[in-house]
Amino acid sequence: MTLMRAELLTIGSELLSGATVNTNAAYLAQALARIGIRLSRQTAVPDAAGPLEAALREALERSELIITTGGLGPTFDDVTVEAIAAATNRPLVMNAEAAAQIRRAYQARHRRLQQAALRQARLPSGAQPVTNALGTAPGVWLKLSNALLIALPGVPGEMRQMLDRAVLPRLRHLPGRAAIASSTIRTVGIVELRIEQLLKRLKLSPEVQIGLYPNVRLVDVQLTATAPSARKAEQIVQKADRVLRRALGAYAYGREGDTLEGVIGRLCLARRATLALAESCTGGLVAARLTNVPGSSRYFKGGVIAYDNAVKQALLGVPAKLLRKHGAVSPQIAKAMAQGCVCKSARGSIGLSVTGIAGPSGGSAKKPVGLVYFGIADRRGSRTIEHRFHGDRATIRAHAVHVALDLLRRQLGRLPLTT
Repeated sequence: MTLMRAELLTIGSELLSGATVNTNAAYLAQALARIGIRLSRQTAVPDAAGPLEAALREALERSELIITTGGLGPTFDDVTVEAIAAATNRPLVMNAEAAAQIRRAYQARHRRLQQAALRQARLPSGAQPVTNALGTAPGVWLKLSNALLIALPGVPGEMRQMLDRAVLPRLRHLPGRAAIASSTIRTVGIVELRIEQLLKRLKLSPEVQIGLYPNVRLVDVQLTATAPSARKAEQIVQKADRVLRRALGAYAYGREGDTLEGVIGRLCLARRATLALAESCTGGLVAARLTNVPGSSRYFKGGVIAYDNAVKQALLGVPAKLLRKHGAVSPQIAKAMAQGCVCKSARGSIGLSVTGIAGPSGGSAKKPVGLVYFGIADRRGSRTIEHRFHGDRATIRAHAVHVALDLLRRQLGRLPLTT
C-alpha cells in the first residue's frame, strides 16, 4: 500500500522564539491521523517571504499534501499567500468568491470594509478559497499536478473550525490514505528503560509503531498500526495492547483520557471507600488532584496540611514524644499521620500521609533533600513506604504526588503497595 506523503508548515516568528506554544501542530497531526493521513514532517518557519518560499519549494518536491498554518491576513507580515504564489510560479489574482466572503464577514461584524482587507482575496491562480466563518482571512486550496497545497490561518479557533468543517471532509476522499488504529496504555512507577526491556522481550508485531511519552513517574505507551482496513488495523493494535498490558501488570493504570485521580475515584465508588489526607511537603497538591474529579465529594472527606509540628499534634493526634524522638520526616510520623486521618481528623476509611524534605534546604546526611515517607492506613492496620527523589523542589513534590496517588490506587485495587 502506497501512502500519501504529507507534511505541515507552521508559520510564525513567535513559534520559533517560544513566545507562542505551537498547539496547531498537535491538533492537525491528530486530526489527520484519524482519517488515515500521517505527517512525515513538521516545520516551523518565520514570517519572512524568503525562508517560507524556500520551505514550500522543498516540501513540494517530497510530499503530495502540504498544509500551512499562519501568515494569512491583511497586514505586512502576512506573507503566506505571496510565498505560495512564488513557490508554485503562479500569479496572484483577485478571487471573486474570496472577496465576497470577506465582505460578508465585515457585514456580519457591522464593520466598515477597508480596501486593505480585500488584499486577502488575492489568491494564486487556480486556487479556491476555504471559508473562514470565524475570521476575515480565507484559506487556500490549491490543487497542483503533483501535490495538494492547503493554507489555513494561524489563529487556533479559526484553524480548527476550517479544518474540521471544510478541509477534513474533502481530504477523506483522497487516495493514498490508510486505516490507522491506536491505543494508549498509561503507566505509573515504571521507567522508560524498563518498558523498553519489556518490549524487546515481547517482540510485538513489526506492524505496530510504539511511542513512549514520559512525565515524572508517568509514562504513556502509544501503540499505532497502519493497515489497508480499519478492522485489520484495530486487530493488530488490540492484540499488542493485550500482550503489553499483561506484561506491565500493576504498572498499567488506564487508557487514553484516564487520570490517576479519576481511576481512584472510580475505585472508591466501587469499594464504597472514603479518603482522608495528611500532607506536609506536598502542601495540599495531592488533595488538589483528587478534587479535580467532578463528584469527588462523594468519597473525599478532606485533608490536613500539617506543615508545623503543632498542627500534626492538634489535628492528627501525633504524639509530641514521637516527634521529639524521630523528627517530622520519619516512618513513625508518617504512620501516625495516616492513622490520624482515619481515627481523628477527617475519619476516612483510608488515610494517606506524606512527609518529607522537598528542599532546596533542610536536608542532612541522615535525611537528605528528596527523602519522603508515605503512610497509608485503614481500620485493619497501616504501612509506611520510603522514597528518595532527585531534582529541584517542584520535581520532588511532583514525584511525591504521583507516588501518593499510586499508593491510593494500589490500596483500593488490592495491588502490592511496593514493587
